[in-house]
Amino acid sequence: MPRILLVAQDKGGSGKTVLVRALAECLPSAHLIEIEANRRLVELEDRVSFFPVRAERGEINRTGGAAARAEFDGPLNAIAAAQGPVIVDVGANTAGSLLPLIGEAQARYARRAVEFGLLVVLTSEPGALANAPVLLDLAKPFTTARFAVENQIEGPVDPKVLKAFKDVSLSWLEKLSLDERANDLLQKGGLRFIGEDLTAAEDSLTDRFGFAEAGRIVEDLTRFRAKAMQAAGPAARWLEG
Repeated sequence: MPRILLVAQDKGGSGKTVLVRALAECLPSAHLIEIEANRRLVELEDRVSFFPVRAERGEINRTGGAAARAEFDGPLNAIAAAQGPVIVDVGANTAGSLLPLIGEAQARYARRAVEFGLLVVLTSEPGALANAPVLLDLAKPFTTARFAVENQIEGPVDPKVLKAFKDVSLSWLEKLSLDERANDLLQKGGLRFIGEDLTAAEDSLTDRFGFAEAGRIVEDLTRFRAKAMQAAGPAARWLEG
């Protein structure tokens, strides 16, 4: 039974793609589908099927999603053809249009034994916080598992607000203070970079930045990778089946 984990948050800058990378680290056998305006998961190479989204948000809103519908044929077909676990990175301003289409096709997916889960990223930023329950509600009719990760990049979410997510598996990613260059590498796929060959990574960074700073970069990325994989762990375990 193919399991498909949709990772969504329509507000950009929530850390969604970092969690997608953490999921990819947790489950090396999983294929990835990236639905974005531009490729971001380039370091994962042939594990990723990329589908560009070009419809403008204003046009999507004006037509109730019709402007984007044909654009989703590629990822919808790829999901239907899945043979194993798949992680879907749903780009910003995209989930609100994509999830209803999956819901409409749920009976057809069920005949192919496709099972869906949803992971939504929460932050204390008002737009992201308001969007999360909307996406969880959209996905509720066709998902067998729903997850939320509280990314504390903007600070912790009010515990009173988190009580509204009681029927969702909730984990968190604490805010970490990263070396500036460590943060730059993280944005370029540092989770995989630091996970593959730590010794080679440190030697390369020492050549570029010096012994002391290379040590800080490696330490920061190693800690962040571990924390991100821990936050993604519940969803990864479901995806693995």
